Amino acid sequence: MDMIMIEKSDFDKLVGRIEEIAEHIRKSENKRLSVDAERWISNREAMDILGVSPRTLQRYRDSGCIPFSKIGRNCRYRLSDIERALEMYMIDGTAAKPDVLHRQYLIRTRKMYIRPEKT
Repeated sequence: MDMIMIEKSDFDKLVGRIEEIAEHIRKSENKRLSVDAERWISNREAMDILGVSPRTLQRYRDSGCIPFSKIGRNCRYRLSDIERALEMYMIDGTAAKPDVLHRQYLIRTRKMYIRPEKT
């Protein structure tokens, strides 16, 4: 095994530089995620993400579950709105609290639609 010895001050400089690089990577990643979240997607992409048919996606639009914009004959969706809808309608199989179980029952039986917040 080869061993390299360096002075403590040089080691501290090296660690500080590595931390600067890691912070730069974190900032770049956060910026990329925010740009992706505001990306507009087509009907096909929305159907693929949600795993639904064209008719079901239309029902989501009509009921207000998923906000959309219409340009000509084409509907577009913000990726962040699709992700928000997935989170709002997520059903947790391990839920044990009565209020959570009641909410999930209403979602499953389609007696409750949660309208996304306007941003």
